[in-house]
Amino acid sequence: MENTSTWCSVAAFRRAAVGLGVAAGLVVLATAAPRTVAPHFFPDDPLWVDDDQSRDASTVVPVDDSNLYDFLVNTFGRLTSRESVPAENVNSVDEVPNSSWFVNRIGRRDMSIDEIVRGTDRFDAMSIDGWQISGGKPSGVTPGFQMVDRDGHPYEIKFDPPDNPEMSTAAEIIGADFYHAFGYNTVDGYLAELDPDRLTIRENATIWDPLSGTRRRLEMRDVHDVLRRAARQRNGKYRVLASRYADGKPLGNFRYYQQRPDDPNDLVAHQNRRELRGARVFGAWLNHVDSRGINSLDMLVQNDGRSYIEHYMFDFGATLGSGTLAGQARRVGNEYILEWKPGWMTLATLGLYTRPWMHIDYPKTPPAVGRFEATAFDPVKWKPEYPNPAFDSMRPDDAFWAARIVAKFSDRAIRAVVAKARYSNPLATEYVADTIIRRRDKVLACWLTQVNPLVDFALSDRGELTFGNAAEQAGVATAADGYRVEWATFDNTTAIATHVRGPMTVSEPRAEAPVALMAPGTTEQFVQVSVAAIHPKFPTWATPVTVHFKRGAEGQPWKLVGLVRLPDNGRAADRVTTSADGPRAAPLASRKSDK
Repeated sequence: MENTSTWCSVAAFRRAAVGLGVAAGLVVLATAAPRTVAPHFFPDDPLWVDDDQSRDASTVVPVDDSNLYDFLVNTFGRLTSRESVPAENVNSVDEVPNSSWFVNRIGRRDMSIDEIVRGTDRFDAMSIDGWQISGGKPSGVTPGFQMVDRDGHPYEIKFDPPDNPEMSTAAEIIGADFYHAFGYNTVDGYLAELDPDRLTIRENATIWDPLSGTRRRLEMRDVHDVLRRAARQRNGKYRVLASRYADGKPLGNFRYYQQRPDDPNDLVAHQNRRELRGARVFGAWLNHVDSRGINSLDMLVQNDGRSYIEHYMFDFGATLGSGTLAGQARRVGNEYILEWKPGWMTLATLGLYTRPWMHIDYPKTPPAVGRFEATAFDPVKWKPEYPNPAFDSMRPDDAFWAARIVAKFSDRAIRAVVAKARYSNPLATEYVADTIIRRRDKVLACWLTQVNPLVDFALSDRGELTFGNAAEQAGVATAADGYRVEWATFDNTTAIATHVRGPMTVSEPRAEAPVALMAPGTTEQFVQVSVAAIHPKFPTWATPVTVHFKRGAEGQPWKLVGLVRLPDNGRAADRVTTSADGPRAAPLASRKSDK
């Protein structure tokens, strides 16, 4: 793995993490005030399913933000508080549960390479012969139109630009597979060949006419206008992406801030959803500069008589080196579309100041690659096209969560995903895969080291605590010099932790619990352990990870029920709701209910 430590802009992240760490010693210890409202942990903690589909959402009104609106609101509006707020939709062990937004895949279970590559695909191969054109492409700058298959299901057909054949369609295939494996809802897309001599148009096909401001019948001249702006293969056919429309009723896009006011299941401000914050890490890795609200989709679906919204990410044509209509511009990924400071600096110095990205040396690559590199790439400095409130709200623990998912992708898996894009030039396949791998290594070096990276805590029946180090496992840090471990009993009713002995220091990622804590009892037992890592290069590791284990009566195994990686990630007792079973503390903010 290449040495990436000098390429991470760690200062800002370290300041944030260290500042938060000052209060670490104050969490859930004996000085805490007694809690009387509800127990801290409940029998079903940690929750792995956030039931955000329980209330009827059939009256939701579609929202279709324009490109201009999305740009203006996110560039000039103050949409969120600048205060650092913990993610509100994590469970008691600081993980994201399954929901209508996100489904744990590679981050929580092993996925075979075949499963990663298959993604959402229903078919092994796609032929669009015999399909009919059903309408113009409703949005986006990529040339294309809509078609229906023989069963009448709609697809969106997209083309590559003439000067960069294979670029945009390859980016779509690669991006969709990665985002699906991350855990997001994506639509299935297929590479196919379109024969222009066999195209037919449905009788009721229409297209928007910007000159008249109305819809009119789609004609073959409109189809030819699309084909003139698309890359044609030597065999006379066109390589296209056939993107299947999701099932359900389209409701337009979601936004990366606030909540959808008419969705009764949308209880967490979007900028405080960890999977939307963490998408900044994924966006930086794959250069998904179009990570914005207008490239999302809400679908109203019905299941067992219930209507609820499923949230999709789509349109990955501007990822990697693809700018959709051409290779990515040099500015992209390095500076917002509108950024005042560098502009004023250039003006004030009469052009003597030049932006750093102007000096990036992009290798000469096949046209299908576009403009994509890893040498100058800095994960923390990376930027989408314009500000994203959820990205701006990302904390070091959110980034750590996402980076652990990135770490699950092996070199072989990355190469297999890139191979699915079917570049005709092997040099393009090799370069794109190599660049994704190098960018992955930089992402891990940055975001696995900004907080205490201890993971995989377990407590055996005989009292041996074991844990791992995510940064060490990923090869981006050496082992810690030692670990400071502090044990306590934990009262689940009052949330008071009482220390047992003083802190102990161990040199290996394991420690023995005090004998008094392991004595079997006749009721549920809770144990709290705080573990800090000692490393000369990473002072933020000294902020302890605090974990809680529960053991039922009759000698049941110890179960991990709580984990706090950064302070102020308060849990259940501070967030109370009611359910059919009476008062219940909500491990997820999305379980709040109106009173």
